[in-house]
Amino acid sequence: MKKIILLVVFVIMSSMTLNAQDKSQFTKDTESLVEMITKSAFIPVIDQFKSIIPVEKQDEFVKEVNTTFPSLYVDMAKIYMEEFTHEEIKDLIKFYKTPTGKKMADKAVVLSQKGMMAGQTWGMKLQTILGKYQ
Repeated sequence: MKKIILLVVFVIMSSMTLNAQDKSQFTKDTESLVEMITKSAFIPVIDQFKSIIPVEKQDEFVKEVNTTFPSLYVDMAKIYMEEFTHEEIKDLIKFYKTPTGKKMADKAVVLSQKGMMAGQTWGMKLQTILGKYQ
């Protein structure tokens, strides 16, 4: 009987350890994905802020800003992990490693800006339609 109890405890503990390791890899993969998707989007932001800093302090500024990214990736990874499974994250990583995926990441800011403009235009049309029904 003691052997059975020990075996059950061992199996449960092994399962918990495997799940912890899997989540750890899930976290690492998700942080990697977030970095792939967002890194190029932050370059224009950093450049914009860098331009208002004296030239002699710009390198130091960029180095300090770069130290903030790991914690941002951790925070963003938590959000992605709520919405995607580990397998989906792996699929996304494969996609973002392709030329099309790299282009998608590089164009994210431009697409977002243009998308907001299109949304605003649509919103104005929607207001006109809404006005007819009030």
